[in-house]
Amino acid sequence: MPFSIPDLFNQCLEARGSYLQKFKLEAYRLYNREDPRLPIAVDIYADNAVVHVFESSAIPHLQTLEDFLKNTVKINNFFYKNRTRAGGCSVETRHSASLQPVSARREITIREYGHSFLINLSDYLDTGLFLDHRETRQWIAEQSFGKRVLNTFAYTGSFTVYAATAGALKTHSVDLSKTYCDWMHRNFGLNHMAPQDHRVYKMDTLEYFKYAKRKELLFDIIIIDPPTFSRNKGTSFSVQQDHPDLIRGASALLASDGFILFSNNCQDFYMNQRALSEFNILEKRSMIPADFAAGPTPHQCFIIRR
Repeated sequence: MPFSIPDLFNQCLEARGSYLQKFKLEAYRLYNREDPRLPIAVDIYADNAVVHVFESSAIPHLQTLEDFLKNTVKINNFFYKNRTRAGGCSVETRHSASLQPVSARREITIREYGHSFLINLSDYLDTGLFLDHRETRQWIAEQSFGKRVLNTFAYTGSFTVYAATAGALKTHSVDLSKTYCDWMHRNFGLNHMAPQDHRVYKMDTLEYFKYAKRKELLFDIIIIDPPTFSRNKGTSFSVQQDHPDLIRGASALLASDGFILFSNNCQDFYMNQRALSEFNILEKRSMIPADFAAGPTPHQCFIIRR
């Protein structure tokens, strides 16, 4: 049965309208694969659209999508991310419906709940800010005043920004990538964070746990949001297999009344409660923003205490 892109996207705009208007969001998900006949996701960053293409069957519809978004949402620039199996979740980025390569880097700054973040639309598969964690970041901010916060697998440091600007006493942010550590520093500068109170460590998270234990560091809040899979120096990481070790490593740094926020976006993930029986683990289902409520669930969140 044929479908209409204007009808489908007007429905999305209507469903999200009050939420977007209330919070005046500059970055949000407009479409989240609600209709299986259009296997894409569309993220809006000010007057830019990032279109994630999950199946090649979507390509014939992209020009119609561009025309609609130009006229209704006043989008001026389009960036296409190839997430098809054939593309292997390629970092190759495109900027038109014919999927032509982007010719120049495009970086912008967007605001989210009063915080500023550097967004790179052109160079990577992801833009620097995971929009599905918007409410998780806000929740962390609500818990952070006067607290010591550790952010692992920190990416570009958005959780840290929320914690610091909400009054965290100090933060440590850990990521193995020099690119992301440099990006964190830029985000921290955009949000006027004092470097002496908010330190960045270019380290493997498990190695950082060992370092922090030697230094007898303790934290009230520890954030763990790992990738599904990764490799480092010939060793592989799987969130499903390795999350008990991560949680135990973090718990050694946890203050007596502190908690771990554990999150991941692995669609088949299940928390190994049997292996972690010494912890109190609560799945927190209220962390999904309204613009991600339809379509595939973007992540799971757990609050873990001793």
